[in-house]
Amino acid sequence: MAGGGGGEEGEFGLQIAPMLDVMFVLLLFFMVSAGVVAKEAELGVQVPGKAAPGAPRPASVPVTVEILRDGAIRFNQAPIDSATDPELPQLRARLRALVEADEKQAVIIRPNAEVRHERLVDVLNACSWSGVSNLSFGGN
Repeated sequence: MAGGGGGEEGEFGLQIAPMLDVMFVLLLFFMVSAGVVAKEAELGVQVPGKAAPGAPRPASVPVTVEILRDGAIRFNQAPIDSATDPELPQLRARLRALVEADEKQAVIIRPNAEVRHERLVDVLNACSWSGVSNLSFGGN
């Protein structure tokens, strides 16, 4: 009878081509999925926690910088700089003096919910320029 194996009747040889096709597809799948793995990075953020026993408490009182709806800035409840000046020279000078006195000086920014994001960035730039390293946001 006409068979398709070319050998004796009833014997089939091991066919490698389909097995190699499956292996190449699996290899391709694992290579592509290995490249998609998201790499994790550590953020340099320190969250507040309990102080170590015997550690001194910070002596400085946090400074509050409020950004009003119209863009005006209040430094510890006192108005400072004009509402249109993006440089904020008075705020920079006060923050710089505080940071020079205590490099761990805490600054809390309290923006109004309707303030322009540009004004918030102006205040953040002033804090960065002044060297503030202990910065947080507070609600109104």
